Amino acid sequence: MTKSTSRCNLWVGLIALLLSQAGLAESNSPLTAKKGDANFYGPNESVNPNVEEYEWTEKDSQLPPFPEDDNLIEFQVTRPSASFSYFIDANSISYTEADGVVRYTLVIRSRNGANNVAFEGMRCTTNEYKTYAFGNGEGKFVRPRRIEWKPISENGYTRYRKDLAEFYFCNFHIVDLSAEKIIRELKYARPQVRESGFY
Repeated sequence: MTKSTSRCNLWVGLIALLLSQAGLAESNSPLTAKKGDANFYGPNESVNPNVEEYEWTEKDSQLPPFPEDDNLIEFQVTRPSASFSYFIDANSISYTEADGVVRYTLVIRSRNGANNVAFEGMRCTTNEYKTYAFGNGEGKFVRPRRIEWKPISENGYTRYRKDLAEFYFCNFHIVDLSAEKIIRELKYARPQVRESGFY
């Protein structure tokens, strides 16, 4: 065997070795591995097993005291019904940063003085609300049988929730949201709200 042939065989061997290693590395890659392989990751799985996926959890909420007239803040509703006035109980307002939910007691008062009372929560990131309890007409809260998140509607009788979200609870102009800032917005409103025809 000549030196030339020997060198040629050596190069062929090295190339074969490099190609086999490259193929092995490729087959072990999470990007090219097939289902069933140890390195396979599904479309909903993290490549890094040490990273936990975020799962939203609502914090426990306790019912506030039943609202008293002295603590009610009236707010205006776009396209309102002349038959009703709308109020929020200032003492009931809370904001939990951990779950991003604003909770409040709403009072809708008819012209003859009858009150519809509800303790609700609003989740701005999903544009949803939840009713935790209703007033029973005897100054007490009663929890409904089914409590669940529902989409906020901007039509008819429930238009007030859309306005509460847009102008007060989920207003992007409010930095570092808090109950105190929400109360201030309800009492004094923002100039741009008036300019938009809200008042």
